Amino acid sequence: MPKYQMYFDTIAGEEKHHVDIDENETLSGVLNDILQELREVGGVLRGGGEPQVRWSGHLIDLNAPLPQQGVRPNEVLYVSTRPTNG
Repeated sequence: MPKYQMYFDTIAGEEKHHVDIDENETLSGVLNDILQELREVGGVLRGGGEPQVRWSGHLIDLNAPLPQQGVRPNEVLYVSTRPTNG
């Protein structure tokens, strides 16, 4: 299973974690589990919006597998929130 480096923009600052994501999985299917694991170790995303993931300056489509978007194992993904209240 490919491993990715994920940086989370938390209220305590940026936190780095290594995350295993299957080649056929989408982030929409696993991101809630990843964020739950982050919360279990005391990490809470900064802001009050929906999670968004960026890679190499591009917004990741949460509904498409990472390899289909050109993201390779060990790449760095940045997780933050997208404001929902305008």
